[in-house]
Amino acid sequence: MRTGPVKPAGTAPGYPLDPADPPDPADHTQALNLLEDLGEERQQLKDTQFAVFNILEDATTDQLKAKAAVKASINILEDLSAAQAEIRALNMELEARVDQRTAELVLANKNLEAFAYSVAHDLRSPLRALSGYSEALTEDYADRLDDTGRSYTDRIQTATERMGTLIDDLLSLAQVSRADMNLGLVDLSAEVTAISAELHDREPGRAVRFAIGDGVRVIADRSLIRSVLQNLVENAWKFTAKREDATIEFGITAAADTEACYYVRDNGAGFDPAFAGKLFQPFQRLHAVTEFPGTGIGLASVQRIIERHGGRVWAEGAVGHGATFYFTLNPAQTP
Repeated sequence: MRTGPVKPAGTAPGYPLDPADPPDPADHTQALNLLEDLGEERQQLKDTQFAVFNILEDATTDQLKAKAAVKASINILEDLSAAQAEIRALNMELEARVDQRTAELVLANKNLEAFAYSVAHDLRSPLRALSGYSEALTEDYADRLDDTGRSYTDRIQTATERMGTLIDDLLSLAQVSRADMNLGLVDLSAEVTAISAELHDREPGRAVRFAIGDGVRVIADRSLIRSVLQNLVENAWKFTAKREDATIEFGITAAADTEACYYVRDNGAGFDPAFAGKLFQPFQRLHAVTEFPGTGIGLASVQRIIERHGGRVWAEGAVGHGATFYFTLNPAQTP
């Protein structure tokens, strides 16, 4: 039995101070375990410190990124505010310029109308004088005029009549631009039928076949839209004069954008497509007056009337193969 000092209970390994008392292997093992646990705890502490450092570093980076994002957002908002202010200034300038141009256009139109009426009034008096003198010359001096003289007086009479017609057309064109519009339901099929009857009564010797679509109705000014149809159908009648199988067609179709599209088609003289842009310009003619009479005002009036109805007009054709005139109206006014 080993004698000596008794090791207190619960003391740490290696407690024995007496050299005569040898170390207990269990105490040695316990000490190693404690050292190992201490090493692991120190490593865990290091790992925890490293993780905390990384978290703090990431938080600092995120904070810097957030500050940069806020700064960038502020810069964007400042730029946006400046851009909006510039846009507002440009819009105000544009509106002012539009108002100015509109006022100038209104004034120009009024001046043009006044000029047209003034010219018409000033020209009618000398025209009446020319016509009266040519008639008096023909009647009073018929026995003194030879064939050449009578030819001259006939030309004077024809020229004055043409000039009178031109003045009337100019006044009609001016009237189209300023006439009040009274919108209502208009039966285009019935209007074309009535126009065709008038043309047959005017020239009963002509055999022209009409193909008129039924039930074509629109919301428009009846007087103005009647003028459109009158011009288009009379043009078709005129330019089919040399065809024995003359045909004039009226109907409705759908354009590429599915809007309602109305047309007048004929198989007459047609026109060169290269000059289609001139058709609706005043006084522009693609045929000689001696071949087909006219002043070149009718289609210009057609275009103005259609534009006043919120639509557009155009033509397709080929020389010797007829022509088709299309027009649309404001889709909001479709019945």
